[in-house]
Amino acid sequence: MLITISAGDHSIEGKFDLPKKISRPPCVILCHPHPKYGGNMHNNVLNEMSRYLVQAGISTLRFNYRGVGMSTGEIEGGKGEISDSISVAEFASKSPLIDGSRLGIAGYSFGGWMSLETIKQTNFIKALASIACPQNRLSQHSTTEIVQPKLLILGDRDHDFPVAQFQFIGARFRGTTIVDIVSQADHFFRGKEPLVGEMVSDFFGSHL
Repeated sequence: MLITISAGDHSIEGKFDLPKKISRPPCVILCHPHPKYGGNMHNNVLNEMSRYLVQAGISTLRFNYRGVGMSTGEIEGGKGEISDSISVAEFASKSPLIDGSRLGIAGYSFGGWMSLETIKQTNFIKALASIACPQNRLSQHSTTEIVQPKLLILGDRDHDFPVAQFQFIGARFRGTTIVDIVSQADHFFRGKEPLVGEMVSDFFGSHL
């Protein structure tokens, strides 16, 4: 189901994927990779996460950041996209189609950073999955007070993030934090998308 979400002076293109025969299911917001490098809500990793989540009875809400697809505005690559993410989360929390009290957020690459910022700046998201988040952004958030359950995923062949450093940073997060490594996967997870989808759906199935 395609939707339009108001975000201040621009509009955001979004898409609900809802499980069949479940009234007001929990929902996971999906944040896509960097818009300047072709990231959008139909990314291969997001597609598979959505498929597995819906199969598990959890709806998904994905969206295009400003300046991407049918979303209006200009790409910023930072502050503006954080604002977009928060606007989408606030919209989801009030939607009659889902249970806004059982809301999660997941993001891949740039979206992994966006998901961390969004859960930090809101108080109603219950759990987070951050996949292949840029090293500097993950490190920056590892010392902030994010108490909700967290799933952190990285491919062991990621060109920008040594596994040992990822595990070290992951261990600094407070509260329930699951740190998972996907074997033989680079930053793009080609061929490994189903595994990521399964990890994410199992996590949110336990925490929403």
